Amino acid sequence: MPFCRKTLAVKAAGGPTAEKILQLEERNGYLDSQNRELQEALIAGNAALSCADQILSELNSAEGWGTWDLVGGGLLSDLAKHSHLDQAQASVETLQSQLRRFKTELADVTIDADIQVSIDGFLRVADYFFDGIFADWAVLDQIRQSQQQVQLIRNQIEIVLNHLYTLINQTDAELSRISREIEQLVAGISM
Repeated sequence: MPFCRKTLAVKAAGGPTAEKILQLEERNGYLDSQNRELQEALIAGNAALSCADQILSELNSAEGWGTWDLVGGGLLSDLAKHSHLDQAQASVETLQSQLRRFKTELADVTIDADIQVSIDGFLRVADYFFDGIFADWAVLDQIRQSQQQVQLIRNQIEIVLNHLYTLINQTDAELSRISREIEQLVAGISM
């Protein structure tokens, strides 16, 4: 008799073995549901991580242009630097949205998403028009602070993702154990 039919026959016959199989199948259903939820959270977390990486890339480029501007880059370096900062700011809004989705998927995730990449209006004007070492230095300092903020959030996302991977592995292992236990229970019954 094939395994599935034998399992159905054991459950239909009733008794302690059937009850144990039903309990294991109930636990299996719960774990399958948990696994789906964990996978959804993993997808949301990976999207947030990717966005954080994109922001860091833009900030690194802005820092490079800012360093160039500090040694006399001029208007071209100002334009390039602020273009990368604008891109980073646009990505920050996306990251904050993705972090909200990630938090929704995981009720117990604590990630502080208060990132600010924008250079205030006066500093931007000073950077373009006065183009002196002090304005360049102030902008570069703000870029570095933003890099630190985004890196901190990226690290928090990675910690949560690593925990998710651990939970998924534990769930998969328990699902396998349950499947083997059901097989052993059914195999031990002669029909």
